[in-house]
Amino acid sequence: MPGTSRKGELLVAGGISLFTLVLAVMTLPSRTITYDGALYINIARNLLHGITNYTYQGTYMMYRPPVYVYTLAVLFRFFSPEHHVTIARLVSAVFYSLTAGLVYLFAVRMWNDSVKATLAAALYIFNPLAFAMGTRELVHSEFTFFYTLAVYLLYTGKKNQAPLRIYLSFVVAGIAILTRYTGLSIIGVMVAYLYLTEHWEWAKKREYPLGFALLAITLLPWLYMGHLHYGGAFKPFSVATQYVTNAPPVSAFDYIGMLVNTIGVIALLAAIGFILLKKDEEGWLLISWLFVGLLGIMTVTHKEERFITFLSPVLALLAAHGLWGISKALSEATKAVEYKRHVAVLLLVLFLVPICRDASALKDDWDEQGAIYVEVFEYASENYPADWLLVSQKMYTMAGLYYPNATIQVIMDVPQVRERISEGRYDVIVRMKSDPALNIETSGNYRIAREFQNGDFIVYVRKF
Repeated sequence: MPGTSRKGELLVAGGISLFTLVLAVMTLPSRTITYDGALYINIARNLLHGITNYTYQGTYMMYRPPVYVYTLAVLFRFFSPEHHVTIARLVSAVFYSLTAGLVYLFAVRMWNDSVKATLAAALYIFNPLAFAMGTRELVHSEFTFFYTLAVYLLYTGKKNQAPLRIYLSFVVAGIAILTRYTGLSIIGVMVAYLYLTEHWEWAKKREYPLGFALLAITLLPWLYMGHLHYGGAFKPFSVATQYVTNAPPVSAFDYIGMLVNTIGVIALLAAIGFILLKKDEEGWLLISWLFVGLLGIMTVTHKEERFITFLSPVLALLAAHGLWGISKALSEATKAVEYKRHVAVLLLVLFLVPICRDASALKDDWDEQGAIYVEVFEYASENYPADWLLVSQKMYTMAGLYYPNATIQVIMDVPQVRERISEGRYDVIVRMKSDPALNIETSGNYRIAREFQNGDFIVYVRKF
């Protein structure tokens, strides 16, 4: 069955997005939070007091990219604080679902076959990383959407000779970069794709130099804000790089092993799809997208599985191509070519069993992260109001969710913190067992209000 009409394609894409959104809403986590997610929400809340107030605890946080945070800030104007975490997760769910429909449209444009496109959409939806990140209060789903949309607009604009789409692709690429700084790799994807298909002839066409100018213009407001508030136009990027560099290093070999454990089945299908690629417009696009995007992650010292989420769409397209190739070989071997699409759908169902198992396991792991922090701070905030808090480093951003107007400091063995403890300055102290004991108990100013997990987490409150 060839591709359907343009209107039919949009209806199918819309149906896929709606299915994905319902799936995400039904699987939203509860009573968990991540360090990064809490920070994004805290910054977004502060933006309600001023469009440039990109701060937490009075410190500018521009090493965190702005698009997701400003998206939250717009929505937070219409909802009370107790709904902010849910809103942050729903934003991810919406972009996760939009990307699912976009993957379908992308595959239709590439291969003009609605069945093959449906395979690609399914392999994206149930990709363990996309599925897990699709309901988290993190940037990955929104970033994946804009990154994919930029590539889609560039491909369709170039293929259909539509300059407006090409211009839009560069604007959206700028938005992708401002959603996650590793989005800078999209510049390499664009250049590699254009070079592999046109060598340097593309540079002589006005739409591409103008496109890069539009990308730069898209970045300008954030660069100017960095100049005003962060010590330099490019300081947000350099500080973000420094944070990643200072985190525990992960070798490329170990990282590949982590990915194989998480998305091994999809990676295997994608590898088959890669082998079956032709050296044509679509082949060079997928090669550029995958390898340049992957290179942008592999070259940083600290790597986490979730960092590769933005490549879930290209992995889905390659995996669908690999699955299609397997079904074609099987149907030709059995002399039942007319049933190729039926075989492909059957193979999809079979492969989705281990894929969905891995997706469910990864999501369960993520949905347990931060549960103890939520329990601790729900108890503390409901029973002990505070203007000053001292908390463990790992709970620094979570504390802001529950005490949005308080001054929050981190437990450190320094004279200033010890002096404030001896003066009884802090109203509430939340300490982990691994933190230094300091003079909290010996100061005589604090009592233990409650312990959690056999003393691993301790809430102290001031006696007077």
